[in-house]
Amino acid sequence: MGVPTEQSRNKIFDAIDFQRACQAYIWSVPMTSFYAWKQSLYDMGGEDGQIHYFESYDSKLGGLTYNTSTPYVISFFDVSKQPTMITIPTNEVRGAVHNVWQIGLSQMTEPGQYLIIPEGSETPTSLPEGVKVVESNSNYVFFGVRLMAKSAKQRAQDLDDLTITGLDGKPLSDKGINRPELGVDGKQPRGMAFWSILNEAIQSEPVHERDRMMHDMLRPLGIEKDKPFNPSERQKALLEEAIVVGEIMAKNIDFSKTGRLDQSEYGPENNRWEIATASTPDQNRAYGMDLDGRAAWFYEAVTNDIAMHGMANGGWGQVYLDNYRDENGKGLDGGKHYTLTVRGDVNYAETFWTVTVYNIENRAIINNKMKRADVGSNIAGTQKNEDGNYVFHFAPEKPEGVAAANWVQTNLGEGWFVYFRAYSPSKEFVAQTPETILPNFVLVE
Repeated sequence: MGVPTEQSRNKIFDAIDFQRACQAYIWSVPMTSFYAWKQSLYDMGGEDGQIHYFESYDSKLGGLTYNTSTPYVISFFDVSKQPTMITIPTNEVRGAVHNVWQIGLSQMTEPGQYLIIPEGSETPTSLPEGVKVVESNSNYVFFGVRLMAKSAKQRAQDLDDLTITGLDGKPLSDKGINRPELGVDGKQPRGMAFWSILNEAIQSEPVHERDRMMHDMLRPLGIEKDKPFNPSERQKALLEEAIVVGEIMAKNIDFSKTGRLDQSEYGPENNRWEIATASTPDQNRAYGMDLDGRAAWFYEAVTNDIAMHGMANGGWGQVYLDNYRDENGKGLDGGKHYTLTVRGDVNYAETFWTVTVYNIENRAIINNKMKRADVGSNIAGTQKNEDGNYVFHFAPEKPEGVAAANWVQTNLGEGWFVYFRAYSPSKEFVAQTPETILPNFVLVE
């Protein structure tokens, strides 16, 4: 073998940089999702520290696998600008703060004050008694909680009493609460917009030791910290091609977890359900990073907390299962009729359980005419069959004789998938005893 020619050298560099860009997509999914989500709210007039409230069905359209059962309160803010104090009014306001990689920094399940400061900075003096100090290893922080009070009046009061301020007690934002009538698009952007968002994140955030190699892989593609992003025509061509292939790779990992991600294994062979929370909360494995697991999870979802890993933590919090296919392994088609049977004599959850339908394209709740995407034990009017089991129907039109609460309207020409959520999951469900294993979706011919 001789010295590479000029022609072969350029082809090889193109291949190297294209492959690196594809892997950069997989690596950056959590952070680009975070920054794109933030930007979508700021594009509608939002700003740092502003509280955004999502309660109605329409307001949750577009969000990555939002649940439809509880209202959300979220905010983004930059702790490099100033320490940020969050006041949680009651124990019915529950959530967490996360860094830009969507790794949990602290749970917020108890009322009180939480001060978020940059990692390694000095803790301010003369803090009020009982303040919990949380260090963030990223500049931007995501704050998200659910309002769990059953009374609408109490939820409204909790929302009013929840505050995000500086140390002086002044709200970070003076714009008031943003209550979007329609949801914002939460999926990762495509085309050059993806790389622009990634570049913004890289310029805005500190470089972690574990990410230094990936930063150097991005450098020949024109993305480098402390330098402007002005890609050449060659770099643009590679990036535009890689964004397509990179998303296909992430989507394939996400929708085909069984056999690749051991933490997603559920049930016996040929059972189509998977444990959706494919990434460990800290995104680490024994001897490496949970690269594929976090790409799978954050391609279709947001935030990751130990409370979302009920199958792994002994049943505390919630269990999330997903399903993309019918009993024959084919994708779920919005133009067809499927049934799912859930046993009525099994205790899946101490609080409640739901089955929520999301569209494949946006990984968001389906936008159907009935304005409901879920069935479950918490849905009024849900009926059992004569044998004591629940039979749920997923079809464009309600089948004759089926209770409306047992049906979700799917959309023609739209692929879909579901989450099964168990809130306060039962011990037997977590143990995956045979009677609790969820069956496959059945296509009604």
